[in-house]
Amino acid sequence: MLVVRGAVKNYDWGITDGLAPWAGEHPGGTQAELWFGVHPGGPSPLVDAEGDETGEVLADRFDIAAIPLLVKLLAAARPLSVQVHPQLSVAAAGWAAQQTPGAPLVLSDPFEKTEMLVALGPFEAFAGWRDREQVLSMLAALGGAQEAARRLVADDLGGAVGALLAIGTNERIALLAVAASTAGLAPDQIAAYRTVAENYPDDQGALVTVLLDYVSLCAGEAIYVPAGVPHSYIRGIGLEVMTSSDNVIRLGLTRKPVFADRAIAALRPDLDPQIVRAVHGDILWPVNSPFVVRMLTEGEERIPMGAYRILLLIKGTARVVSDAAEISLRRGTAAVMAANDPDAYVEADGLVAIIQSTER
Repeated sequence: MLVVRGAVKNYDWGITDGLAPWAGEHPGGTQAELWFGVHPGGPSPLVDAEGDETGEVLADRFDIAAIPLLVKLLAAARPLSVQVHPQLSVAAAGWAAQQTPGAPLVLSDPFEKTEMLVALGPFEAFAGWRDREQVLSMLAALGGAQEAARRLVADDLGGAVGALLAIGTNERIALLAVAASTAGLAPDQIAAYRTVAENYPDDQGALVTVLLDYVSLCAGEAIYVPAGVPHSYIRGIGLEVMTSSDNVIRLGLTRKPVFADRAIAALRPDLDPQIVRAVHGDILWPVNSPFVVRMLTEGEERIPMGAYRILLLIKGTARVVSDAAEISLRRGTAAVMAANDPDAYVEADGLVAIIQSTER
């Protein structure tokens, strides 16, 4: 059993000092993500019993086979990119193709990225596909979107995405909130489209959000996003659990490179996100997921060996005991156990996220 701290990512969409309670840093700038894992984009520092960094990272001890999940704390002040994560076959083929000299660098690794976000407070997102009649009503209000509407009626969602990218002018982006109102959407959804237009007035991908369903989560609720499902987190603070990949293919709402054709090719229109509203006890277990998450608030829980486990303290106190070690977690630190590490017991008084791989 090892103890790690998160690796800080200061992306521009983050919240000012938004992760300071867990990062232990108050730089006065944006803090967007804390990474807990071995991905080379942000391997987690190891810490000692006093919480001081040892100079090693988790990747010095384990590879991705032993640590198959990446856990993040995310703080979003404004919408993240409209994006698609590739399934394994798409990621593997794309990674192999970009090893050719001069090929564009689209992917970060050859692995599938499937994820779930657990809201730690009010959280908003666009994810999956919006009701068709609502979309058609919004497209009519935007004007000039006949081709997108035709593709949508023909069940060609990828074609509808491409058609919207082709007409994404400033004038139409400015009409997003008006279009949402015309379609009879609720005030929180109209406000979400206003946020998109205000933050990305010149981004062609802003119109793609018309196709996406709106999701509002309360603390403790979650959204599971299979690879191939388009989405954009709008704002809020949450816990992200995902397979150990940083593959993001963007369609818009970003200053980073956009690869629209690759993103459209990676879409899986037959898949939908899963929204977890009513939690059985405190366990979040998406269907066919590569992981299970438990948000433990109090009491003791046995964490059996046999699969990768990570226990992240969100607030309060937590103590983890096994035959190998006994540790007290500090807020923002996590206990990491490989599959062959012994059983452990966690005692919590506050909130600790218990994440276990389901792949043995």
